[in-house]
Amino acid sequence: MGSKNQAIKQFYARRFVMLRIVICIIAIIVILNIAPELWYNITLFLLLLVISIFQYFMVYITIGEDFITLRPAPVRSDISVLFDEIKSVRYEHQKIFIEYCNKITKQKSTLKISLNVLDNDTKTELLNTLHTVLKDKTS
Repeated sequence: MGSKNQAIKQFYARRFVMLRIVICIIAIIVILNIAPELWYNITLFLLLLVISIFQYFMVYITIGEDFITLRPAPVRSDISVLFDEIKSVRYEHQKIFIEYCNKITKQKSTLKISLNVLDNDTKTELLNTLHTVLKDKTS
């Protein structure tokens, strides 16, 4: 279950985000210099730039004392699961599948965590943390 004084750990989905930010800035500069009348392209790149900056600072996964929370995308709501609701954890190449049963609704669901949005250090830290706090749930 994890120790009761475990600090909350937050993980960010930052893989390729900085590259996307740099590409957007370069594309905006190039379009402004070549064809400033293509304002709709500039607007599109500005929107992508804002979304990328927002994603850079957005927490993807939070692991607390007795819960895990996933925010799959900026527009989707958080999915929180208590550790004691978790029935099993399955690790695959670029995904983690957490089977759980909601205590209130008794509905069984699967929390799917994609690892391909995490950089290597973050992925390693997340996997180590999950192995520690959910060691008794691994299938």
